[in-house]
Amino acid sequence: MRPEKKYLGGGVTLFSLKTDKFKTDSLSLNFVMPLKRETVTRVSLLRGLLLRGSQGYPDFESLSARTEELYGTEISVDTHICGDCLVLSFSASFLKERFSVDGTKIREGVCELLRRICFFPVTDNGAFVSEYCESEKKRLKSEIEAQKNDKGSYSALRLAEAMFPNGAPSVSRHGYTEYLDEINAKNEYIFYKHLVSAYPVFAYAVGDMELAEAENSILTIFEGVARNCTESAEAHLTKPLECAEPATVIENMDIKQGRLAMGYTTPVVMSASSDYTDTLIVNEILGMSPISKLFMHVREELNLCYSCSSHYSASYGTLAVFAGIDPQSFDKTRDACDEMLDKIKRGDFDEGELEIAKKSIISNIKATMDSPRLIMDFYLTRELYSIEDSYENIANRILFATKEDICRAAEKIKLHTVYFLCGKAETEVEE
Repeated sequence: MRPEKKYLGGGVTLFSLKTDKFKTDSLSLNFVMPLKRETVTRVSLLRGLLLRGSQGYPDFESLSARTEELYGTEISVDTHICGDCLVLSFSASFLKERFSVDGTKIREGVCELLRRICFFPVTDNGAFVSEYCESEKKRLKSEIEAQKNDKGSYSALRLAEAMFPNGAPSVSRHGYTEYLDEINAKNEYIFYKHLVSAYPVFAYAVGDMELAEAENSILTIFEGVARNCTESAEAHLTKPLECAEPATVIENMDIKQGRLAMGYTTPVVMSASSDYTDTLIVNEILGMSPISKLFMHVREELNLCYSCSSHYSASYGTLAVFAGIDPQSFDKTRDACDEMLDKIKRGDFDEGELEIAKKSIISNIKATMDSPRLIMDFYLTRELYSIEDSYENIANRILFATKEDICRAAEKIKLHTVYFLCGKAETEVEE
């Protein structure tokens, strides 16, 4: 199952996946730009600002009323990071036309609504409405500050900053409070106008639409919109990090529970090869399920942590282990987590663990295929990386992976940085 691809001009490329699997149809416009620390806050601010009002629907209430008229159509504006690219997405999920009981042309109405939200926001003298802009700045500031209260997310970001100083993995998609003061309704509008006119767009259509119908829908959204696509965007996979002696970074904060984050590096990044899927299996066996080695041994058997899991980032060639621990158990937990990865390298896992890991990943793949949004994200990511792959091929490679394959993939993973967030400045750890 792969989408059909067609260039529509003006820097807009359509990817259409016809399927009768869903009761809804989905459309998304993805504006792709380079990921920069100094602009990510402005892009993040647009998530809420563009939903505050548009021409014909000047406030959230009128916009919400229109989505209800369109049989509860769901409209969203969001951002996500793909390697060294930042993506601003406008998405709509709506009932198939044939289910309309009163003749409402649902898709036509959705396209017009997306067109207004994307390109015709409510303005005031060539700027966003100042009241809306200031309100969204306050909301975004609270959202950014709330990240620090989530110690798990905060530790993950601090680990990334330690491993990739000033690099793409260390950039928060939500933005930074220090940039908010310089943003106002006028300069944010100028920034927005350049974004929607100059950056390439990857449009996706998933549902009961022929290619020609999907093309007509996207062209309808861009009708009357001046496009001058002068920018380019292509995601680049991160080069493998040099890994000499692992570094240890300790940060103190007024907390009772410590947060351990261990960053490993691997030369294996996202690709259509078995190396990538073998590393997915390594991660699954290590710390992605209730029967993983981290959970069963470090948490349950040794009772060293409150929580313990792992995460493989194929964009950056990293595998991270996260644990919530008592500050005094830092050394033991770090060594125990590292030992669990060594066990996989030595082949100290049985065929039962391997099969359960395979089934878990394949089950997650099938679940992803049940979500139009996740399907679009999957193919967008691979398009930006110029990777030809499919769900079916990934599942097939996982199915035929051997124990020896998993050991070889694990052997490539090396410890790079250990980050520890703790509440006592006098905590002593072995570096």
